[in-house]
Amino acid sequence: MLRAFGWKPALAVLVLDAAKGYAPALLASWLPGAGAAPATTLGLAAGAAATLGHCYPLFAGFRGGKGVATASGALLATHAGAAALGLAVFAALATLTRYVSLASIGAAAAMPAILLTLRHRPDHAVPVADVYLTAALAGFIAFTHRSNLSRLRQGREPGIPRR
Repeated sequence: MLRAFGWKPALAVLVLDAAKGYAPALLASWLPGAGAAPATTLGLAAGAAATLGHCYPLFAGFRGGKGVATASGALLATHAGAAALGLAVFAALATLTRYVSLASIGAAAAMPAILLTLRHRPDHAVPVADVYLTAALAGFIAFTHRSNLSRLRQGREPGIPRR
C-alpha cells in the first residue's frame, strides 16, 4: 500500500488490518464461562483465526494479505506489553536491514521468545498455550512471506528507500 498509494492510505489499511485481529481477540477474551482456557489464550486463538481469514478470505478467492498487522492487533489485545516489544524488534530490524518483510518475519519470530521471557516474571501471567500460539503464528507469517524470502535471496526484494 505504501509504495502504491502513499502513507495516508497505507496507515488506514494498517489500522483496519490490526483492528481485524484486535476486535475478535478482545471479544473472545471477554467471553464469560468459556471453559478452562485462560482469557488471553481464547483471545489469541480468535486473533489467529482472524489472521487466517485475513490471509485467505473466502470472498476474495482466498487471496489476502500477509497477516502481520492482523496478528499484531490480536497480540495488542491480549499482551500489549509484549506487542510493544515486538514493535521495537520490528523497528530495529527495519532500520538495520531496510526490508519490511524481513522485519515482519523477525518480529513475529521474536514474539514467542518475548512471551516466554515474560512468562517467568511474577507481574505477567502468560499461559504456555499463548507461547505456542504465537510460535504457530510466527511460522504462518514466515509461510505467507515465502515470495518475499525468495525475492530477498534473488536480490529483487524492494527495500525501504534511504532519505
